[in-house]
Amino acid sequence: MWQATAVTTNGAARGCEALAAPRYELIPIGGMMEQARLLPTGSTITVTCSPKHGIDTSLRLAESLIAEGYHAVPHVAARLIHGNAELQTILDRLARSGLHEVFVVGGDAPAPAGPYRGGRELLETMAAMSPRPEIIGVPAYPEAHASISSADMQGALDVKNELADYAVTQICFDAQVILLWLAAQQRRGLRLPVYIGLPGVIDRMKLMGLAMRIGLGASTRVLRRQSGLASRLFGGSTYRPDELIQALVPAFDTPEGPGLAGFHMNTFNQVEDTLAWVQRTAEDLCQWHGVTKNTELRAATARNTSAGY
Repeated sequence: MWQATAVTTNGAARGCEALAAPRYELIPIGGMMEQARLLPTGSTITVTCSPKHGIDTSLRLAESLIAEGYHAVPHVAARLIHGNAELQTILDRLARSGLHEVFVVGGDAPAPAGPYRGGRELLETMAAMSPRPEIIGVPAYPEAHASISSADMQGALDVKNELADYAVTQICFDAQVILLWLAAQQRRGLRLPVYIGLPGVIDRMKLMGLAMRIGLGASTRVLRRQSGLASRLFGGSTYRPDELIQALVPAFDTPEGPGLAGFHMNTFNQVEDTLAWVQRTAEDLCQWHGVTKNTELRAATARNTSAGY
């Protein structure tokens, strides 16, 4: 369960609002729309993209979400696009469907289908094309990537810093690593608002397997070393990001805080449990700090308008 951490009222208000209206990431598999409908109308829902399901599936589901009153953000994987003609078709479809925000990723395909090796190359091409989506998000990596060197990751982020509108961090189980990375990037000149990626509520052993598959070995080893956390990770049946929230909410009241846009929940399509945790934890935070929840502000945050982009 979340435990209180000292933070000023202003910082607590921002942290509460951020947690009360996070972004929710869903995977485009069977039953995804049923899971999405568990979320309040108007929520921001991002739809991932994989070599198995392809970009068309992500776009089709995002279009369905828009039709049902959600703010949908499809992932577009660079390595799945065959060339500029296909990219133009995607951009035209996004505009026609009212999908004004996209999340550009490199993708997990073992080899690129066309000239785009990663998100950086795709963004550079999109910059010269029309219609450009109004808002473009990109991933960021607080800890080492399993298959990309740190130098290459930093170089890509430096380019994305000029071409994108916000960043979402990859899951990292070590809050200190996240905060040190954020401070270092801001010193380097990062201008992008940052959403902190959090794991949702999920079976602990499934989460460990997922973490290992996406290369989060370093932060999972930190969890094992931390007193009390190892038993929670391996001894219990369900993971909840209570410890991360306890450490990260005060960051909204630090010098780096203005660069934080909010939280991004990786639900793994376990929406009901994750949503219940979000609502309960946000309520606890607000009560502890004496913050009155502002429904209008939460809705604005969910639509990514409060940060001005």
